[in-house]
Amino acid sequence: MARPLTRGRQALFDLNVEKILDHWGVPEAVREVIANALDEQALSGTGEPQIVRRRDGWHVTDFGRGLRYQHLTQNENPEKRRKSNLVVGKFGVGLKDALATFYRRGIGVAVRSPHGDISLRRAAKSDFADVKTLHAAITPASEPKRRGTDFLLRGLSDADMAAARDYFLRFAGDEELEPTELGSILRRPEDGPARIYVKGVRIATEEQFLFSYNITSTTAQLQRALNRERSNVGLRTASRRSCSRAGHRPWRKSWCRT
Repeated sequence: MARPLTRGRQALFDLNVEKILDHWGVPEAVREVIANALDEQALSGTGEPQIVRRRDGWHVTDFGRGLRYQHLTQNENPEKRRKSNLVVGKFGVGLKDALATFYRRGIGVAVRSPHGDISLRRAAKSDFADVKTLHAAITPASEPKRRGTDFLLRGLSDADMAAARDYFLRFAGDEELEPTELGSILRRPEDGPARIYVKGVRIATEEQFLFSYNITSTTAQLQRALNRERSNVGLRTASRRSCSRAGHRPWRKSWCRT
């Protein structure tokens, strides 16, 4: 059993990160924090998360059960797997990559939860002083009566936050044209390519499509294609799912044949 933290004591939790995804930018990291907040809202039935800018930086705040250090180590969240219809993601590795990206890109991170406060620092691995990895520095909760988790992101630009919010259908505001058993057909933006969402998170854009889509009913094939980067899903996989059974074939016909 882990020893409880006492006032003034700091525990280092090794995130086992030496290298990060080089092609991840700050918006992709913020996307993961927002996705976690939205998932916690759905799972706990609590209030709408808040995304606000204050004098000390941008805050992403949910009102759920609070982040625990154990959430930084599990590769797959059993609760999210059981309730996959409610959530955006299910892999804890996305949050670890987000924290590593923030550290590399110079974004300050301070997390407050009723279970403890978390910041980031590099430190040597236990018993291997020559190998340094990113650690979560965990201290006793400064707000033990807090409801939910607050992510403070210092140095985050308004443009990067806007780009992160734009990954989500609920913030992008794309107009729904027609619901189907597999999801929704959306109006394509007038000033850009069509957008492909899976459960409300944009995973691709496509110049050739006449409409945008939000896929809510996924196949095992599409789930396998949804890797931790949320952006390398083959459009062929997604297109088959969206238009094959719905009888809606605005995309390339060869992609929609069953």
